[in-house]
Amino acid sequence: MGELEPAIPEHLRTVRTQPLRGPADFVPQHASHSARFDQSVKRLSIVYVGVQYRDGGVDAVASALAKIEHSFQGPTGPKHHDQTRYVDEAGYVNHVYAAYWDDEESHKEWSAAQSDDWWHPDASVTGEYGFFKEEYTPSVEDGETTFSHPCPEGISKIADHMSGETDTHEYWGSARDRIPRAQTEDLEPAEETTPKMSAKSSKGRHVRVQPRENLCVLRSGSDWSETKGSEREFFLNKVWPAYHKGMIEIRDEGLSFGCFFNRAMRHVERGEEVEKAYSLSAWNSLSDLERWVKADTHLAIWAAGIKHFKAAGDQAKLRLYHEMFVVKAADQRFDYFNCHDKTGMLKAGSVDTG
Repeated sequence: MGELEPAIPEHLRTVRTQPLRGPADFVPQHASHSARFDQSVKRLSIVYVGVQYRDGGVDAVASALAKIEHSFQGPTGPKHHDQTRYVDEAGYVNHVYAAYWDDEESHKEWSAAQSDDWWHPDASVTGEYGFFKEEYTPSVEDGETTFSHPCPEGISKIADHMSGETDTHEYWGSARDRIPRAQTEDLEPAEETTPKMSAKSSKGRHVRVQPRENLCVLRSGSDWSETKGSEREFFLNKVWPAYHKGMIEIRDEGLSFGCFFNRAMRHVERGEEVEKAYSLSAWNSLSDLERWVKADTHLAIWAAGIKHFKAAGDQAKLRLYHEMFVVKAADQRFDYFNCHDKTGMLKAGSVDTG
């Protein structure tokens, strides 16, 4: 391991008034890398668009997905997007796109050019399909990324480059220490924890959920497509089962931990699932997430991952990463169209009767 660099790039560092969580002179044992955006990038745009159904014609789903995919084309469309699929806790199949921009004006121009129903094209609120659109427009100071290998995924696909090996990981609280805004802010919510909405279910209607301050949004992924032999066997038999158990826990019991929703999804390429996956979760606060990572279920995931990389050594092919943002209320928007009441932020919200 060569000379290490801070996870926060130099142009985003400032005089720290919040304490570091890491021990003095801590040196990590394994490599980690962070995405580096050009200094001209001030704000990012992330849009998750989902289609959900229990039964129905495959052709109708394919048509909706094709129209959403088509909307991403053009000079102001996202610089990168990916597609995933999963079955949620209510038994609905969900297809989800994640789309990314690194230019706020391009995203605004693109949004203005779309029809109002671009994310639920030609759909009826009494039809067989539900649709959701969840948008985040955080500042680059609101987030952090970390990768076991310098191989970008998610938002990092549109970064300028990947860093060298960094010094800010492998200790409790390191994710917070990688967030530029956490140098001077505690990132705690500034209001009550329950999101507000006009109705509990969006079945038969369009519901918008009221944003809240300092929502913590985590995309955490893995790519095991290049693993072979004993490394592949260990991942599939030890790491993946522990991960799956943890994802089910925060999906089904997440509200007791401060997790509003969790989706564990497989990447889809050319219509087929591939050996890449990520979970997307939204938390009441970064502090709530920090508490859960010390829970037994997550500790089992962490221990399995450490054993995996120790056994595989420098030749490890398993790629792990996450991107996390603590998002201000003004930089969030949640829309649900004919979705069941366990979808996204609908699961956690209370009806606003005011």
